[in-house]
Amino acid sequence: MIENRRRTKTEIIYSILRGCSEGSKKTRLMYLAKLNYSVFMKYIYNMKEMNLMEFNEGKCVLTDKGKRVLELLDKYMEMYSKLNEVRMKLEELMQTES
Repeated sequence: MIENRRRTKTEIIYSILRGCSEGSKKTRLMYLAKLNYSVFMKYIYNMKEMNLMEFNEGKCVLTDKGKRVLELLDKYMEMYSKLNEVRMKLEELMQTES
């Protein structure tokens, strides 16, 4: 079952931080995050204001704070995925039989 839904801000920030951890350039980050340019630039501006990242020689670099946030988001996303699996199993089991 494929779910079509909007991503949360947390999921978008997570994808950008993961790309930064690889030392990606802005264009690559934008494609990884699957955002259009104007929305992407708003996220970049806000994340720089939060001191999560900086750009050196055109490449994104995580700050110490950004690295800590990414570590926590890794844990969060893993838990979120497991909870979603449980939710789907529960929904399947609780469906009425026809």
